[in-house]
Amino acid sequence: MKNRLKVFLILLTAVIICFPVVYTFYKQGLFTPAPTVTTVSTVTDVNAETLTFAMDYDFDPYSYLDKNGDPSGLNVEIATEIANRMGRKAVILTGNWQECKAMIKSSQADVLAGLEIFADESKTSTLKTIPISHDSIKVYGKTAINDVGSLSGKRVGISAGSIITKLYELNCEYVGYNTNTEILQAVANGEVDYGIVHGSPAEKIIEKNHLDLIGSATLMESFPAFGIRETAPELEEPINDVIKSMADDGTINKLYDKWIGSNLQNKTLVGVFASNQTFYISYAFFAMFALLLIFYVVSVLHRREHDLETALSYQKVLETEKQHAEAANIAKSIFLSNMSHDIRTPMNAIIGFNAIASQHLDDPKTAQDALAKSKDASEHMMNIINDILDMSRIESGRLELHEEVIDVKKAFTQNENMFRLGMEQKGLHFIAENTASTCYVYGDDMRIKQVITNLLSNAMKFTPAGGTVLYRCEETQKTPDTVHYDITVKDTGIGMSEEYQKHLFQPFERERTATESGIQGTGLGLSIAKKLTDLMGGTLTCTSQLGKGTTFVFSFDAKTASDHTGIQEKPEPPNIGTMLKGRHILLVEDNQLNQEIACHILTDVGCSVDTAENGAEAVDKVALDSNDYDLILMDIQMPVMDGYQATKEIRKLPDPRKAKTPIIAMSANAFEEDIHKATEQGMNGYITKPIDVPKMLEAIQSLLSSQK
Repeated sequence: MKNRLKVFLILLTAVIICFPVVYTFYKQGLFTPAPTVTTVSTVTDVNAETLTFAMDYDFDPYSYLDKNGDPSGLNVEIATEIANRMGRKAVILTGNWQECKAMIKSSQADVLAGLEIFADESKTSTLKTIPISHDSIKVYGKTAINDVGSLSGKRVGISAGSIITKLYELNCEYVGYNTNTEILQAVANGEVDYGIVHGSPAEKIIEKNHLDLIGSATLMESFPAFGIRETAPELEEPINDVIKSMADDGTINKLYDKWIGSNLQNKTLVGVFASNQTFYISYAFFAMFALLLIFYVVSVLHRREHDLETALSYQKVLETEKQHAEAANIAKSIFLSNMSHDIRTPMNAIIGFNAIASQHLDDPKTAQDALAKSKDASEHMMNIINDILDMSRIESGRLELHEEVIDVKKAFTQNENMFRLGMEQKGLHFIAENTASTCYVYGDDMRIKQVITNLLSNAMKFTPAGGTVLYRCEETQKTPDTVHYDITVKDTGIGMSEEYQKHLFQPFERERTATESGIQGTGLGLSIAKKLTDLMGGTLTCTSQLGKGTTFVFSFDAKTASDHTGIQEKPEPPNIGTMLKGRHILLVEDNQLNQEIACHILTDVGCSVDTAENGAEAVDKVALDSNDYDLILMDIQMPVMDGYQATKEIRKLPDPRKAKTPIIAMSANAFEEDIHKATEQGMNGYITKPIDVPKMLEAIQSLLSSQK
């Protein structure tokens, strides 16, 4: 019901707005059909005399030929009515004005229609009747003139033999034409400057022929009449009597309004508005009242509908939030289930192999084998944790790309060397092709390698022995400033189903679980690779067929670098065992196990180690004159005073040498912002837990070397 009411109100509004437009068009005559001859001969006597009229066929609306070639116009109807009232049959002959005058002189016609009341009878061989119409004779041209005196020195088109040339000496050159159309066409074509024509016929001709002419100065008023041939004076009185009777009974006035009166009205937009002011003003008030009423009704309906939609929307929001909460709980459960399994698997291996090692201390070979496998499981669990951290950083928008100069050939070779031994040991045919010609580009080398190594790692894991893995680097597009790379990793492995490919890049998705396939993984690698690719503005596409293999194409744009000056060359690793011997190090760590591990690592390379269990104790030990530390390893999260505050206090010590003691942060927080924060607090380096022994010793040695 509401929709029907809305449609009705819209239609009503459209009618209210459109009605004055339609009314204006009506007043301009757009809907008024052209008048046609309706007066016909009523004389039925076959022996009745005829009354022959000669009429100009180019004198619309007085006389012209309609689309069927029949005579039409005001003069035709008046002539027919005159003949009817005289009991004669009207005969209409047409021609141009000169031909019509010739018909009168030759007695071919009895009456000449359209003769001016002021015409010289001796020139037309006629006797004039009383006027049957009135019009104006005007000047037409491409530009308007204010007075006929402006015609002086101009070429002026006029009807050939017109008496106007005798009545008005305008000091202009008159050019005679046979028809009104010829006159106006001559003006439009530039043959003459202006034309003198009756107003009503001129407007019709201009409209019909689309002439760009305007009427301006009025030369004189015109009173067209009928001219009776001078050899038939007996017709003068009866014709004048009939014309007078037609004027008295309103016939001439009615016919005049039909053919000419409507044409004299100003049908321009301004003219219609001016002649119908009362209607437009009244309608404006009515329309405003009606539209305000409609607006009020629509507002009420809209308010009610809005209230209803708000209630329904609120209900939908509640339902959506409920669904999201349920989905979040399901996702959380799936995440915990995946993580529980994927973390417990290597953790079980670590605990189990450590137990085996402890039980076989008297068998070094068995113990070492168990410890090696425990280390592999530890590294796998660390990869799982790193993947989770990477995904968290990407999802939260905290991961940023770091642009540096990359040696394209060297990076390709490093990736190839990283996997070649593993591929060959598994019995895979490994093909590496690099067709790139650009030597150096800008990009995040670590993240690009992370994507490629993930793809190569998957290809190696999911391709059985005897299969083939292709690793190809191509430049597909190149400009002076950028290079477009397509990195292809193609294998002949187990492939993927079409259903799995639909959600290939979603977190924790795997074609087969580690339990089913025996292949380890979190299902985060491809998701991370896809998100890293998106961060680079590139694309990562996959085509795969179950049982036949998989092809990944990693595409991205890189800015070209002119040389390799921005490449950070890694220095040769120092002999840490000798470089750190005798160094005095303060280890600040509240966890006893971590403290014991770090002390053991440091003392093994010859360092002298003091320990502190919180930041406050560390500050006190550094401040003692008896203590002179080469470096401090500072945990971040500790009781009493954390590592950040302890660093600030040490930097405030009055002894400049102690205040500048190098400090390396040790924390399980591995995010980029944590490293930046440590630097801002005055720390000189950052080591993540769990401790990677070679990296830790290298960081210590690098910092101590730079302090020399």
